[in-house]
Amino acid sequence: MPKRLAEKKQAAIVRWWSGLSPKGKRIACICAGWLLTAAVIALDTGITVPVYKIFSGKVQSPMKIVLLTDFHSSSYGKNQQVLIDTIDRQNPDVILMAGDIAENVRPHKHTEELLEKLTYRYRCYYVTGNHEEWSGECDAIKEMFRSYGVNVMEGDSEIFETSGQAIRISGADNSLPFMQLSACYKNAGDGIFTVFMSHRPDLVDLYSGRGFDLVVCGHAHGGQVRIPGILNGLYAPGTVPPIRRRAL
Repeated sequence: MPKRLAEKKQAAIVRWWSGLSPKGKRIACICAGWLLTAAVIALDTGITVPVYKIFSGKVQSPMKIVLLTDFHSSSYGKNQQVLIDTIDRQNPDVILMAGDIAENVRPHKHTEELLEKLTYRYRCYYVTGNHEEWSGECDAIKEMFRSYGVNVMEGDSEIFETSGQAIRISGADNSLPFMQLSACYKNAGDGIFTVFMSHRPDLVDLYSGRGFDLVVCGHAHGGQVRIPGILNGLYAPGTVPPIRRRAL
């Protein structure tokens, strides 16, 4: 029965194509090409590097931060060299990992390849995402990150200093436990520029007005609604545009 159905559909398509005028066939080809291109763009999981400049009276010397998020234990070249080269070109002072670096389905091989390459070059900070929590082994994943020298933030706040400039880095788990958030709130709002890390952009109201100078998040990827080829990441439910693809 499925074979007969497929044959009927194929015959219907042939009849439809045969009935088109030359102009109609040209239009159909153009539309098919556009749809194919749109699909390729919409499903693109490549790396983008949007750059933001933030000015504050609390920062006297320039500092460069790379935000790496929603890596999902993917592979970017042998031993992650494509991703490592992209990060190296930014010449960061510190790297923040805003969750979903590891996965609940894929093995951790590619995550460990990334950590091995990154952590001997840069100071790294990490908060969990929903996929690490869904894995059922969130504590083990945290220990894996710690074993590579990554600072795992669980309501912690740490002063990071380079070239005489100090900033505070704070962060909380994906589930945003009250005690963790409270600890981060207490350490913010003084004269030190404070960066808060969370995987959850949809809970921005919890971060607003709490003394954080910069909040960095992940989770939204490229957005659930896009205009392929025109706007990548128009809207993601529960978030505030603009939304970016998987990015640094």
